[in-house]
Amino acid sequence: MTDADDAPGGGDRFGGAWLVTEHIFDPDGAYRGSVTQRRRVKPGDDGRFRVVQHCEPSPELDGHPMAAFAGEWVFEMEIDGAERRYLGPDVVGAGTEWSPGAMTGRGAWPRFGYEFESYSVLVAPDRQLTGGFFALAGRSVADIVGVAVPELAGVEPRLDLSAPVPEVEGQWPLRRSVGPLLVAVDQPSALHRRRLWAMRDPIGASGFMLVEDTGEHGGSVSVTVG
Repeated sequence: MTDADDAPGGGDRFGGAWLVTEHIFDPDGAYRGSVTQRRRVKPGDDGRFRVVQHCEPSPELDGHPMAAFAGEWVFEMEIDGAERRYLGPDVVGAGTEWSPGAMTGRGAWPRFGYEFESYSVLVAPDRQLTGGFFALAGRSVADIVGVAVPELAGVEPRLDLSAPVPEVEGQWPLRRSVGPLLVAVDQPSALHRRRLWAMRDPIGASGFMLVEDTGEHGGSVSVTVG
């Protein structure tokens, strides 16, 4: 393997080889364990990207749905501007890069058996905050917060789960904390849905916030990373 094998390809900021540590929480906030992951994103000859993830759940997850998130998972991906399409077999769905290095996704893992909603934010070229939610028929089964570093960095990806939960401005009728992650959602309506993701990374001295507004005549997204 050469260094070129691990370099991002095709202009994708999230490309290359990453080491990931994901911390797993139940919807009630109880910590359940972790999943370590080696993720490789490489361009193919057909213009698509091939994503290979090798996952190892910790022993504490025995009996939990995430215990089955073990072994190798592979899917193809197309990138068209800010939009991404996940083409299977192990992940199907779509993602959007709202601003450089800040992306969300939604879809399903057919073989794993769960729907997902995810985020990935490059708070630095060598540090990525990542995570999301696995659900079944809309009911959350695992809330995930994680951190990733390039494999060539030679360090363990670490996240301080004791970090204080970020403050959120305004009134948010629905909210919950997942480790150092805050998720807040307005009451849904026919015309408006607003979601905020906010996370702090004290080890990397950075964090991010994402706000999405959707109305009758379109939507807008604002992203703050710093």
